[in-house]
Amino acid sequence: MSLQSFSKVQFDLLFENSRDLVYFMEKDGEDFRYIYLNKSSIEILSQKVVGKTIAEVMKPSDSETIAQNYHQAVVKKGQVSYQDYIYYLSEVKKYETTVIPIFDNNRTYVLAITKEIAFDRDLEDKYLFMRSVFFNSFLSTVLISNDGKLLEANPQFLEDFNLNIEEVRLKKLIDLPFISNQEQLEHYLNESFDGTHLTSKLLTFIDKNENSRSFTATFSPLIQLEKVAAVFIILQEVTQLIEQEKELRTTSMGLSNFQYAINSVAEIIIMDPNCRILNVNDRFIQQMGYVKEELIGNTLEIINSRTHSKEFFDNIFSILHKGEVWRGEICNQTKNGAPYWADTTIIPFFDEDGAIKQYINVYYDISEKKRMLTELQNIEHMFKLITENTNDMIVITNEDGIILYVSKAYTNKLGFDEGELLGKFYTDILSPESKVKWNEEFSVDSDGEDLKIELIHQSKSGENFWTECNYTIVKDFLRNKGIQIIMVAREINDRKAIENQLSFLAYHDSLTQLPNRRYLQNEFPSIIESSNSNSESLAVLYVDGDNFKKVNDQFGHKVGDEFIIQFGKALSRSVRGNDLVVRMGGDEFAIILTGLHQEKISRKQQVKQIVDRINQNLKRGWLISNQMFAPTASIGISFYPDHGVSLENLLSHSDMALYGVKTTSKNNYNIYSPELL
Repeated sequence: MSLQSFSKVQFDLLFENSRDLVYFMEKDGEDFRYIYLNKSSIEILSQKVVGKTIAEVMKPSDSETIAQNYHQAVVKKGQVSYQDYIYYLSEVKKYETTVIPIFDNNRTYVLAITKEIAFDRDLEDKYLFMRSVFFNSFLSTVLISNDGKLLEANPQFLEDFNLNIEEVRLKKLIDLPFISNQEQLEHYLNESFDGTHLTSKLLTFIDKNENSRSFTATFSPLIQLEKVAAVFIILQEVTQLIEQEKELRTTSMGLSNFQYAINSVAEIIIMDPNCRILNVNDRFIQQMGYVKEELIGNTLEIINSRTHSKEFFDNIFSILHKGEVWRGEICNQTKNGAPYWADTTIIPFFDEDGAIKQYINVYYDISEKKRMLTELQNIEHMFKLITENTNDMIVITNEDGIILYVSKAYTNKLGFDEGELLGKFYTDILSPESKVKWNEEFSVDSDGEDLKIELIHQSKSGENFWTECNYTIVKDFLRNKGIQIIMVAREINDRKAIENQLSFLAYHDSLTQLPNRRYLQNEFPSIIESSNSNSESLAVLYVDGDNFKKVNDQFGHKVGDEFIIQFGKALSRSVRGNDLVVRMGGDEFAIILTGLHQEKISRKQQVKQIVDRINQNLKRGWLISNQMFAPTASIGISFYPDHGVSLENLLSHSDMALYGVKTTSKNNYNIYSPELL
């Protein structure tokens, strides 16, 4: 049946009540035109889209993605699946679409079936989340490679220092013009490259207006394969606070001026030598959720979060008792129990006799920065936890296919040590056919897509096992134009065994195990193509057992079934290795003889030899339930291309030739001729 006669009624019978979104579309140039939609897809797009193209219905970004996947299925001439996210009715949903290309004469169609699938924040989601935190922070943030080069900077950083990311990317950070203290910065970077987390380091930079600005800097190493791959720097500006501290040291108004000056930018506590609170500013009250009366007269115990040890505080006061200023990060606690991280400066003030009279604690809120750092550490920890404990096999390679990382599940399944796999080509652990499939897969540009492929892996002991691999290609931030392939594989040996069994059952006769009519229809185009390329002919033999009905009637169906099995075996023994024996139904079989001469006399002689072997093998017969059977057969023959070029014509003409034999002599063969019409 031509697809041009495929009606809406037929489409609805198949898909009307499906909860999946189903579209039947025709290729129209570089676009695809909607022909039929089921009820679920109409609820989203409406019936009005019928007759329109994807470009006319969808946003350009969405239509390009959809059309690209449809074209990929058409080019591959095979099924393609892809996943995407859709924002529908104020909810983000994840869908997987399967695209099946259909070719009918000169027209090309696709059947697209979209299923909603559940999703978690997987590895890619976490990576994207980290980048979202990085780029949307109001703090200046920058990512530095382990050789000191600037890899990424968020918009706030670029704005602060009037930079264009494309002009400074991959340049040494300490060589950039806004760096005013190169030696100090280089020292901190070197410590971070050794794996040390640094916090509250004071740095000075020159901004776009040539002004000197002070920042507290946190250096967080990012670990990859147990080495520091890059350092994440978070800058929090304290210029105003530093200036006000300087002013305090030069003004005779002392505490009152200092309190007034920084009251709007920092939280302040004034306490006595026993850490009893004497006064607090309004910002501290707002931040901590107390009223002033609840704080004054209490010690700092009231805001102690129990995060730090006794030794931590002993160290602070050993510095303060020497008359020195202490600076660092302290986690306090608000009235409702929430943590409040602060970049803290504690300044001792002395009376006329040189004894400490008061302390001023200046708190600068860094809770957001600590939250970001905690999130980054959690992401790193979660990645390690997932990859080291999941049963799925996870591997990361570079663009050349060299393995950069393998999970424990991979090494356990393959029987290799981690050191035996790192640095090897990924294709070294694939079967020969899967190597070819893998290389063909990456000959197509698929950057940023979530893709799926089935591969056969080979263990160290030589055992083969099937895997279903989901992979994505992402940019490698450590190399400007490099990529990484992140792949999660799962063993599917049991599923493949079932698929192979189902495939065999679909294309083979359940009684004789011979190929069936569907198998013949599927393989015949390639048989014809091979015949044409070799300038050969082929023959279609329609074979019918004589008097088979008497066997069934006299001996019963059980003997009749065994008779058919033995009949098929006799035919298979009679043909050559490149010929095909097919059970058409009942006692009817078709035989495709390939590699025949085009010259008619020679070809007829070749076919006669095979027909004679068939008769000889049938004449030898076989025993069933102590009963000897030596049947005969009638055979009708048609030749390609003399009697037709399609399977239907050749079968029809050989059937006509068979009919001529059955109505005359039986136990004979006949070659089709137009006179039989």
